Amino acid sequence: MAAVFLLIFFLHTQPALSQVISRERDIRTEQSYSLDMANLILIAEQSASSEWKLKNNALALINELLKQNKKNPEILNALEFLALEGTVNKNRINGKIINSYPDIRAKTAACLGDYGGEEAKKILIRMLKAETDTMVLTQAVYALSKTGVHAEDELVLIDMIRRTDTRYPNNLLAIAYLDALEQYSEQQSGAVNLATRQCIYQISQGAYTQPVKKKALLLLENLNAYRE
Repeated sequence: MAAVFLLIFFLHTQPALSQVISRERDIRTEQSYSLDMANLILIAEQSASSEWKLKNNALALINELLKQNKKNPEILNALEFLALEGTVNKNRINGKIINSYPDIRAKTAACLGDYGGEEAKKILIRMLKAETDTMVLTQAVYALSKTGVHAEDELVLIDMIRRTDTRYPNNLLAIAYLDALEQYSEQQSGAVNLATRQCIYQISQGAYTQPVKKKALLLLENLNAYRE
């Protein structure tokens, strides 16, 4: 008799229990959505600020959202703004650029690599074309490796190396470039642009450290091996 009573009680309360569980899920979903919206608003405001600290805070929030695999156009818009500020988009007072924060752009490049996809890659390509700071360029090249290097990107990378090599050869940037090409050439079975080979050779003979030059020569040997 007790078992029958319990069964009747369970059947009677199950719909109400399901409604409570469903409502709790809805509340959690609404809270999560509200929290994300608040973060997105904060990211937009802080990334547009003129203060380094607020821009850095915006990137910290973006990092947290990306770790949770939360991506949307608002995040990408903020990253694009931060990536090109001080290079493409310049604010000047008495001729001096006042909105250039290379470390912010470097962190932004890393976020773009984590974001991934074609839209993030387009922003990275714009960075590589406009950027002059080798620290930022190095991070942008590594980020580009994450989004994927394609044949049309080879000339952009060559121009970047030649632009920096003549003025201030940078070992870390050269290593990033060679790493990216090594990964790309493996995917292409060694089919890289002739100008790319010339650029690698230029590094192997340039004003770089011996480990960097040795790395360039080894890459050339690997590329030649594909032809055999």
